[in-house]
Amino acid sequence: MVKQITKIVLVVFSSILIFACGTGKQAELEVEVSVTLDGKPAPQAKVLLDGADSGATDSNGYFSKRIKRQPGAEVLVAVQKEATGYHIEPWKDSFVVKLPKDRAVDRYPFKVDLKATKYFTLVVTDSGEPLHGASIRIQGIEGKTNVKTDEHGEYVYNYRVLPEKGLHLRVTKKGYTTWLKTVTVKPGQRMEVSLPKKETVAKVPAAEAPVEEAVAKKPAVKAPAAEERVAKVPAAKKPAVKAPAAEERVAKVPAAKKPAVKAPVKEAVKKATISIVALTEAYGVSKGIPDVVVNIDDKPVGKTNAKGVYTYVYRGKPAKGAQLKLTAPGYIPEQWLTTINLEGKQSIERFFYPAKPEPLKVGIYGYINNTPEEDLSEILSMIEKSLSDNLSIYSSLLEVPKPKLREEMLQTSLDMETASTKGWQNTRLIRSVDMIIAGSVSKDDQGMTIETTVNFADGNAILSQINKVNKKKEIENTVKLIVNNIIDQFPFEGTIDAIEANRYRINLGKLDHRIRRGNEFKYMAADSDWSGRVKGYHEAGIVIVRENGETSSWAEIVTINEGEEINIGDKLVRRIYLEEEREVAEGSFLVLAKGGSPPDAAPLWGVNVYLNNTWVGTTRSNGTVEIPVHLYEEYDILLSRYGHRPVHETISVDEDKQVKEFFLDVATALFKVESQPSEADVFVDGVVIGKTPILDGKPVNFGFRKIKLSVGGEYRDWERVLEFNEPTIERTGENKIIFLKDYLKIGRMAEQNGDIDAAIQAYASAEKGHPDYSDARHRLAQLYMDEKNNYDSAIREFENVLSLPENQQIIYKQFAVTYTNLGHAYYEKGNQLIHQDKKAAAQNLAKAIQKLEIAKQNTRFFPTKHYEEAVHDTYYYQAISYHKLFMITKKRLLLGKANLAWREYFDFFPKKLEADSSFVKNRNAARRYWAQIKDLT
Repeated sequence: MVKQITKIVLVVFSSILIFACGTGKQAELEVEVSVTLDGKPAPQAKVLLDGADSGATDSNGYFSKRIKRQPGAEVLVAVQKEATGYHIEPWKDSFVVKLPKDRAVDRYPFKVDLKATKYFTLVVTDSGEPLHGASIRIQGIEGKTNVKTDEHGEYVYNYRVLPEKGLHLRVTKKGYTTWLKTVTVKPGQRMEVSLPKKETVAKVPAAEAPVEEAVAKKPAVKAPAAEERVAKVPAAKKPAVKAPAAEERVAKVPAAKKPAVKAPVKEAVKKATISIVALTEAYGVSKGIPDVVVNIDDKPVGKTNAKGVYTYVYRGKPAKGAQLKLTAPGYIPEQWLTTINLEGKQSIERFFYPAKPEPLKVGIYGYINNTPEEDLSEILSMIEKSLSDNLSIYSSLLEVPKPKLREEMLQTSLDMETASTKGWQNTRLIRSVDMIIAGSVSKDDQGMTIETTVNFADGNAILSQINKVNKKKEIENTVKLIVNNIIDQFPFEGTIDAIEANRYRINLGKLDHRIRRGNEFKYMAADSDWSGRVKGYHEAGIVIVRENGETSSWAEIVTINEGEEINIGDKLVRRIYLEEEREVAEGSFLVLAKGGSPPDAAPLWGVNVYLNNTWVGTTRSNGTVEIPVHLYEEYDILLSRYGHRPVHETISVDEDKQVKEFFLDVATALFKVESQPSEADVFVDGVVIGKTPILDGKPVNFGFRKIKLSVGGEYRDWERVLEFNEPTIERTGENKIIFLKDYLKIGRMAEQNGDIDAAIQAYASAEKGHPDYSDARHRLAQLYMDEKNNYDSAIREFENVLSLPENQQIIYKQFAVTYTNLGHAYYEKGNQLIHQDKKAAAQNLAKAIQKLEIAKQNTRFFPTKHYEEAVHDTYYYQAISYHKLFMITKKRLLLGKANLAWREYFDFFPKKLEADSSFVKNRNAARRYWAQIKDLT
């Protein structure tokens, strides 16, 4: 409380100083920072002052710098450090510049003890190969930790301190010898543990297993084409699947002596499949939560995958009243309990909310020059760089680089008009960016005017502001003010994480979200079903912040709807200026903004409206926006939009819902363009303006414009977002547009004509960097596998597709099926080598299993048109790969996995394929395969 009162006094005193000093000289001051980590001086810690990198600490962890600031200004001090083996939290604080006495240089010392956790990595291997799913038990100061290795055989252990005598480690896995040791480790160390296999004594009972071709060759499942993300190539019919021939053999399993007494026949058991989905939601976007622990009747059965999904399969008598518990560390609630029946098929969804809010992803679309006769390129760069630097100060915001934003908008076919009117909430862009900042700069005799608009994913503008700048050196401070206003006005979403008496704690504070006393929040009650699935929200009351800390705030109820009750886990949304202003307004009027000159003027979207220099709204796609006002009062109204000359008038509203029209003159650039080949149609924002070459130029309105050139034939269309901010924009001569061949179109035409070699040549012509590279190479691999039986080339091309990070991480979901096709290719390669090289065959079958396991985790992203076929192939080829790998190696462990894989194949056999004769033959062959090993366990 004393600290808060002191802070309030400082703020009030700073206001007095600003009033007293006006525009006087800046004060010289010295900032001193002493940084320690683990109680020792921290060298090379980066120090930022007001978001700007100002240097680093010396070998003693000390930093000092003299700066000049206006008395009363707030200075933000931040410290960042990176060190191998440490996760170090950034440190932030601020101070208010005091009025100096007798020209003295005031010192502002800070002692910073960085908070950090350390880590080391445990790597478990089998003969140098990563061992997935090995159990690790770690006995440390914080108690026992029981975990498993990931797909890379690794586990990262985080800690603050270690026992003096070291950590007690125990590593186990079924079929391997247990590893025990007490170790001492250093931060960042990688410790490798090699587990030796146990000797197998028991012999495998006899069984004859055919291991030649399991099924007749089937075409690989197609990835969707680039245009529709659904394969357009006619699917080849799958040949009938041959039953396993009696003469097809690889190796007979050694016969075991049959017991004299036959085991009793087991009764058929019932099966229940419970699909569990753990989700979180923020700003209208839902996503899965990985690693949520699933318990059934207090027994851990698994964890959710990267998409928040876990499927529990129960076999036994139907059971009622089983307890399901989901544990989600770092979320609210951390645990959730419910009762389920273990019978039939069920789907359960549960929403959790992060205890610490996730950062908003912010894209800087850019600022444009709104004064054609002036070169403002340097100014625009300064503003965008300063904006990026100041956004990085707040961990509540995470910047999306401008090139990435532009590229993803282009791939999503989104222009700025669509983004700022209809939004991008229902497009794939929502995965990358939550809000977009765009603006313009104009210059006149009085200086420069910077306009900044913040657009949210639902298409609404959150905030727009106009800032005057006289000199270049004022830009940095002005941009800092812009960012502060954005943080002050943004409708951050918070969660109630504690309740005491009649007050409620929100997990938002002043440090990164600038929550202040007096801020009002809307209480949003969730409309959800019994599983916790949120169908939507409704506003159920208002709370006001009475006390705020660094990372949380305490609020009290102002109003609440009858029957509503605030609980832990409920959502609150900060109210913004316009919401409060509309409540006190007595009336309103409708602004209709048009661009151009009558009678050819058209409604103009994205026009910002300011009353008395305060932003009150932005016109939508029909050029209108409703503005709240007090009736009969005079207002100074300003309409501003990049690429147009602003309109400035004085108005008075004497009647509710009046319509006032305004016309904004447009600024244009002359667009000159030529292409190779020529005679290409030129589109600007979807409208044809002519054919290349256009050497005399065509007028194009200032701003960011979506340009498209189309020449047809064997060439792909050229599309870019270009910025028109100069009197002339040229894409001629050496800068002319060169069309790329449309290898997908050429290849498809060759396939339709039955010329597979020509199709292969076309698809292979797409090099890395070509927009169609992934689609073309995926189809190339399919042809190698289906038409040429060239599995080495098929594997190479599927791997080429997955070598791109965006495809490997399944950012572009249509390539999830590539893992299935790659697994299929590895299976075919392994099956081909069984008689020639058993070791190489086993290696390829193991790779097939690995790729198909990844595919199984991502079946929800398979192409819609071939979804059932892709699911079938994923489970079938994994089962047959396990089966044949067992037959080659005779490993007991693989026998169990093969049995499970065949069971899953039948469990997940798509119903839509049950009437397809080729797949029925597949299933019948699979039954005969499974029968050969089912009773060997």
